[in-house]
Amino acid sequence: MQQQTTAKVKRPARKFDLKFDLKEDCITLAVIAVVCFVQSAALAGFYVPHGFLSGGITGVAMLINYSSGLPTWLFVLLLNIPTCLLGLKYLRPKSMLFSTVAPLLVAVTMRLVQGWDFGVQNPLVSAAAGSAIIGVSGAFVIRRDATMGGTDIVTSILSRRYSIPMGNISIAYNVVIMGVLGFMRGLELALVSMVAMFICNMAFNAALRALNRTVSVFIISDKWEELAPMLLNNLHRGVTYIQAEGAYTGQPRKLVYCIMRPAELSGVKRIVKDLDPHALFSIIETQEVVGRGFGSFN
Repeated sequence: MQQQTTAKVKRPARKFDLKFDLKEDCITLAVIAVVCFVQSAALAGFYVPHGFLSGGITGVAMLINYSSGLPTWLFVLLLNIPTCLLGLKYLRPKSMLFSTVAPLLVAVTMRLVQGWDFGVQNPLVSAAAGSAIIGVSGAFVIRRDATMGGTDIVTSILSRRYSIPMGNISIAYNVVIMGVLGFMRGLELALVSMVAMFICNMAFNAALRALNRTVSVFIISDKWEELAPMLLNNLHRGVTYIQAEGAYTGQPRKLVYCIMRPAELSGVKRIVKDLDPHALFSIIETQEVVGRGFGSFN
């Protein structure tokens, strides 16, 4: 049986915790505020002039606005009440705090940017630009272990329980909204809105992966005993020894295993090259890593 021994290293404090942290929580609230403003501006400047719909509760509120003239921000608040009540049952108190603050900020920023128009005449260009901005910016909120409220709460709950990408879940229930738009205002407008929705979800998933991109490194070296402490001291990352045996020589050896950010690879390569030019260096891209200085446990 393969055995592992882990080199001891001081465990860093978790960036996210169940308890409230004034500094980190203020940063999260600031990120939410900026993202709310950016997304509201994108909706007002790119979507509204062409009659496009956003996804989720905001999309429903915009549809009501298009059909009745009632303010979008008002229905953003009203429609978020049931989802917030659902979140109280499944989400942590701190996550719910952020998910409650976000709709309030969305309503405020929507009121501030009302009437904005970026003057993009081509509907497809406007849809692509607005949806990309909304998708990328939304990833920063999720990266802070928060949501924008509304259907993001439902999406977050389903994603955590069933490990389904959040963007894919969003597509499923937003198709219904686009169907209503097509019935009310024409198929062409609904189709362009669906293209925008697809771009938004793709941009969101891509940005979320990029923000948590990591690599797993395996190093085969006869100088493993000297190599591991150097990696610990220079990278401040945990290093694990994996017991192995050479198939040709039959000699026991230890593999050095470490998870790190791509930006740290150049430093590791220099360390390995200086210490053992004959070492074998294997780099594997890892989809997601949580805990111990990386992402949070959702």
